[in-house]
Amino acid sequence: MSLFLAPSRKLAAGRLERGGPRIYDPRERVALGAFDVLLRLLSPALGLRPERDLADVRDVKRILALRLDRLGDFLTTLPALKALRDATPDAHLELAVGSWNEPIARRLPFIDSVRIVDTPWAAWGARGKKVQFRDAREALRGRRDKTRPDLAIDFQGDVRVLLLMAYTRAKLRAGYGDTGGSYLLTHRGRWDEKKSWYWQNLELVRALFPDAESDLRPVNFVTPEDREQAKPLIGESSRPLVGIHPSAGRGLKQWELEKFAALADRLSARARVVVTGASGDRALVEKVVAKATSKPEMLVGNELATFAAVVERFDVFVTGDTGPMHLSHAVGTPNVAIFGPSDPVRYGPPDNDAVGRRVVRQPVYCSPCNMIRRPPRECARATAPECIAGISVEQVLDAVSEALGARD
Repeated sequence: MSLFLAPSRKLAAGRLERGGPRIYDPRERVALGAFDVLLRLLSPALGLRPERDLADVRDVKRILALRLDRLGDFLTTLPALKALRDATPDAHLELAVGSWNEPIARRLPFIDSVRIVDTPWAAWGARGKKVQFRDAREALRGRRDKTRPDLAIDFQGDVRVLLLMAYTRAKLRAGYGDTGGSYLLTHRGRWDEKKSWYWQNLELVRALFPDAESDLRPVNFVTPEDREQAKPLIGESSRPLVGIHPSAGRGLKQWELEKFAALADRLSARARVVVTGASGDRALVEKVVAKATSKPEMLVGNELATFAAVVERFDVFVTGDTGPMHLSHAVGTPNVAIFGPSDPVRYGPPDNDAVGRRVVRQPVYCSPCNMIRRPPRECARATAPECIAGISVEQVLDAVSEALGARD
């Protein structure tokens, strides 16, 4: 990305004040607009438009719900999926997810079947192969038989997924269409950038079933077998157990590793500290452990469901703005989340007294800008943007201490 063409923090501050738009890169908006015009013109000839003779949503027998993006995004959808199940108790509810989310999807008691659909923009080399758009299209292509869904729902809000969903040939299709593709839908959900994604997903269910219950309580999918798998990894602890997950997934949201190490050292006097990470985070986790004089434990590369059972055992879990933050919420573990450029209201778990959520932020005039993929040029040049670099070890330590005190 050219820094000359990158936006400025002044633009970010203005965007924060105005509240959007969702696609803030002018070049991306132009490209998306051109694609939308082309798709609008071609979709009738390709047979991708919904049928004009609409079925009654109350009569649906087969439902396909799509959430094809990453872990955190998928986890924000769990309360909405449960609400959808409760609203359609007699329908067959199938869930389409990326292969990386399959372990969780198959543990949801309110889901009848799971379909694996990897997309090239979210797969990041899933299953060790290059994923093509046509692979996802074929996985979703509808058949003119009893397995074709009556209703398909996309919770992501991406025109590419709406195109994929059109190939299911479902008579009823629900989504957002705010970035294009609204003509491929029969029902549109209300879009609000200033509300939580948990609320957003429930709002889409309510667009179909207005009486659906608005229940944002966490959905814990961990099984007794998962807990057995986690036991030898974590053992027993006579002291409070604090997990630290240093990877934020993107450099722009990454709190300094030296600060994570210092946090581990400060906590070691009163707690047992475990630094966690996915297989790809091993080098980062090893750096944090090496920098910490207290030599905290390290737990890296576990299966997702087993890792969730480990997180369930923590008394407090410290994360950045990333998937494990939502995992902590789902399994009911108090979370201390370090936020920089992202809006914690939009992208964090909802406040829930039964779980305990503490957000640590550094007030900066242009934050939260939510400009993650194409940050302001001042932030792109810096080692870390001011909104994340300005967060001190003491701030996070205070939040952890408060969470531990609430557990006592």
